[in-house]
Amino acid sequence: MEKQIVRQIGNTFIKRGVGFTMAVAMVTLVVAFTTSNEWIVIPTVIGSLYTLSMVIVEGLLWIMIASRSVDGLTTFYSAVSGFRMLLTLAVMFGYYLACGREEMLGFFCVFAPFYVILLVHHSIYFGMKSKIIDQLNDENN
Repeated sequence: MEKQIVRQIGNTFIKRGVGFTMAVAMVTLVVAFTTSNEWIVIPTVIGSLYTLSMVIVEGLLWIMIASRSVDGLTTFYSAVSGFRMLLTLAVMFGYYLACGREEMLGFFCVFAPFYVILLVHHSIYFGMKSKIIDQLNDENN
């Protein structure tokens, strides 16, 4: 597959992921400041950093793997899913250790939309793009 197309697909994934993350962050911050629940800010920052880091790393790794061989993408998708779940559990456990049991429900309620948007964005975007990649791969063979 052409490297320029791969880079364009990966960069678009990153740009859209950053945009979705910022949209969710803005919604949570608006809720925080309109309802006088300033405690939402810290979970929003943690959720935003988590989502941004996952989107950027996932996009860059996808570019690297898809540039070399399309055959490795299936393994990549499986590995990313497992790593994402483990990292999510690690972030939640870290917050639990830092803040305690009483604040976990609130953290989970704020963190969950970031995790869901990450899953939905990954699934829909790469689901649609895999059809394009398969077509390009068939044309090259």
